[in-house]
Amino acid sequence: MRLSKKVTMLSIAALMGIAPLMSVSANAHIVQAADGSVRKTVMHNSIAYDKDGSKTGRKYYTYGSIYVDPTPVTINGSQYYKISGKDQYVKVTNIDGVKRKVTHNAYIYRTSTQRTPYGMTASSKKWKLYKGETVTTYGGYYTFKNGKHYFKVGGPRKQYVRTYNLGPVIGTNTSNSTSTSSKSTTNNTPSSTNSEEAIATVAVARYYRKTAPIVTFNSNGKAQIVKSVPDGTKLTVDRLERGARADKVADLIGAFNGDQTIYHIKGTDNWIYSIYVKVNKKLTAHDYDEAK
Repeated sequence: MRLSKKVTMLSIAALMGIAPLMSVSANAHIVQAADGSVRKTVMHNSIAYDKDGSKTGRKYYTYGSIYVDPTPVTINGSQYYKISGKDQYVKVTNIDGVKRKVTHNAYIYRTSTQRTPYGMTASSKKWKLYKGETVTTYGGYYTFKNGKHYFKVGGPRKQYVRTYNLGPVIGTNTSNSTSTSSKSTTNNTPSSTNSEEAIATVAVARYYRKTAPIVTFNSNGKAQIVKSVPDGTKLTVDRLERGARADKVADLIGAFNGDQTIYHIKGTDNWIYSIYVKVNKKLTAHDYDEAK
């Protein structure tokens, strides 16, 4: 009986020792470390930058774990997590992702030709996202072999949705408490674009123009002009974007200013080139590029 009691007590002690490990593994995406850093899962291949926004040559790959300082910093208008103990920073959008509305019913793809279910449990799996739903996307879009663009929406399996079926960013999954690096601007990125809005007034007379083109992107991601609006027109905009799409607009219009950006017109799928408007307040520029 004494031996039996000893075995029982040892078993209980062993289970108590294992319990903390079980609680950590249940939340593998974000784990608090003893030194105050947090362990996060990389959801999109991420280039590491230094405090000045220059590439370091280091790259962190999808589904790898990294330890970062919990408070994001802002470098040149974009949010980054600092790799703990290193002069390396990775974009928070590659880690936490951003929220978007589904604008058209959309299948989830594994490759350009193979569909896959979305969700990790039997009860949550589904093959299609429906208009009006909110989904988290990670990082910039990928270009598949068919030439179309897709956002990563889950993991660890390959799960992608065509960019055409998703709207602009409507919120973030990152804490709004930020600091700034030595050469960065103060972060004003809100958690939702409800507060990230501005009034843009078309101001093209200075370019000896009477109207400004309004642009959208077709199902193949190609920029095309849908209409023109006269000088003085006021538009509500809810996103300032730079990167691949802004470059396409600049190329379409034939006007380059060295830092191409576009404004999203609220409640539409349309955009306007930033050089053609004046806004009543500054919006944070978001990156929209291929894998960064």
